[in-house]
Amino acid sequence: MQGQDFKIKICGMRDKENIHKILEFEPDYLGFIFYEKSARYVSEAQMKEIIKLNFGETERVGVFVNENVEVILNYADKGFFDIVQLHGNEAPEMVKYLKSEGLEVIKVFSVDDDFGTKIINKYADADYFLFDTKGKLPGGNGVKFNWDVLENSKIKKPFFLSGGLGVEDMEMVKNLKSKNLYALDFNSKLEVEPGLKDVGKVRKVIANYE
Repeated sequence: MQGQDFKIKICGMRDKENIHKILEFEPDYLGFIFYEKSARYVSEAQMKEIIKLNFGETERVGVFVNENVEVILNYADKGFFDIVQLHGNEAPEMVKYLKSEGLEVIKVFSVDDDFGTKIINKYADADYFLFDTKGKLPGGNGVKFNWDVLENSKIKKPFFLSGGLGVEDMEMVKNLKSKNLYALDFNSKLEVEPGLKDVGKVRKVIANYE
């Protein structure tokens, strides 16, 4: 996708009232992190309440890090998410299996200056790729990677751009030349605190990118 018509994903959600307010702006995706070590971890009990909200056309993304397939499928059966995001070192076979179970899959790659794009070919079964900054944590580090890595590659699948994106990056993102850039993934730079988003900032990015 070219130009500025990007899909918008707001990740790291867990506060029901905060989510209710953000759903008014109709983001394309909201991300929920089912990884207990994350500062934005959302529990099963919280999620049971959250899914009572009217999501309209906003899709829920379930984020997992090296989780068992059985847990992922169990959460899918409970309606916790529409799309699964694999943010760990999951094998290509896991992507293929989840696809065979009828799930859409986003496979994440952690990027630094030494990132080799050949690895993405192993995950051709994924519906989307997501490129995030390699850091101490699987996500939410608030730091950008060198986007030239993507500019110079030949990525043939629609992908999400993540890693320290904020309101201040609007013009820079619009100038990216990666033709398969599909969506922008926002998290820590829009937060008041982990798991709680600044409603004004969310409104601004959705108004400017879509």
